[in-house]
Amino acid sequence: MANNSKSKPTLVRILTVIAMLFIGGAYFSPIWWVALKAPNYPAETFPDGIRIHFHVNGVFNGCSSQEKPKDAKEAAWGDEEGGLDCVHEMNVINHFIGMEPIEVGAKYEIKAAPYLFSLVGVMLLAFLFYAGPFWWVLPFSGIVIPVAFVVDYSAWLWWFGHNLRAWAAFSVKPFMPTVFGDGKVAQFSTYSYPHYGFGLLMAGSLCLILALLLQRKALKSE
Repeated sequence: MANNSKSKPTLVRILTVIAMLFIGGAYFSPIWWVALKAPNYPAETFPDGIRIHFHVNGVFNGCSSQEKPKDAKEAAWGDEEGGLDCVHEMNVINHFIGMEPIEVGAKYEIKAAPYLFSLVGVMLLAFLFYAGPFWWVLPFSGIVIPVAFVVDYSAWLWWFGHNLRAWAAFSVKPFMPTVFGDGKVAQFSTYSYPHYGFGLLMAGSLCLILALLLQRKALKSE
């Protein structure tokens, strides 16, 4: 087995570079979105419902502003320009059923994200040239990111839904929040779906799977 650049087909390198761009773009993009809708949050004020975006490096406001901004006297939520802070609003809603604030979840994963993504970048750079023993570990680091995100996201949803606190104004039995699709909690309709950042991660993963298979075929043919 050759242990040099001659064992690296050009297409494998191209696919790897494309995958790196997809994964890098995903780091700065929303990966998943969650929204709550209820009659007491009218569409004219909350056109997207109470919506938040999960990134690999934090949770961010996913609400857009009202179509017609309210002045300071009329604004019930947000500022006088009509801005909405739906991360805060989501925490207020969760507080009523005894759920911990959103920022409690995935604290260590969020802090580690810049380093983990940098490590994946280094490993994929190495994959552009390395074809020696255990070479498959290098692209595999990028392939598993979408699965790892969903597993971690699901685990934290379970934790939030099964660790309701005594301060709850409304008693709710422990439950598993919806990971994917539509759901219902009390009077709220819930929505949980991948955002375009997850599509970027999946595209990067597919590129790396193809690159891995092509590299495997090239090494077998030597």
